Amino acid sequence: MRKLFLASVAVFALSSAAHAANTATTVQVGGANSSTVTQNGVTNDSSSTTQIGFFNSATTSQGLGIPSLNNVSTVSQTGGIVNTATTLQNAFGGNNSSISQSSFPLLPPSNSATVGQNSIFLFGNTSVISQQ
Repeated sequence: MRKLFLASVAVFALSSAAHAANTATTVQVGGANSSTVTQNGVTNDSSSTTQIGFFNSATTSQGLGIPSLNNVSTVSQTGGIVNTATTLQNAFGGNNSSISQSSFPLLPPSNSATVGQNSIFLFGNTSVISQQ
């Protein structure tokens, strides 16, 4: 019975480590906002960036140094005269990216979004970009 218990603890420890994660949340309100998030390691990476201001710039890099298990990135930029967002993702599993950019209603929009995704085991990549 003792060996069964020790084996169960060892399996639990291995499965628990697989749920490790890097999580980043950034909220910026101001005239000029700039955010850079870098996440590495064999974990599940998640990043959420929200910016409200005149000049917004966000860069998210996930799994570029050491591939991640799975990546999720969300960027929301509101009210900007200039909105710029870049998301780069590299994972053994899947990548998911969402970028939403809204300029001031009375000004011509100046939005720029770039997404680069690589799934090592070809599990799939999803990217959604919304610009107004």
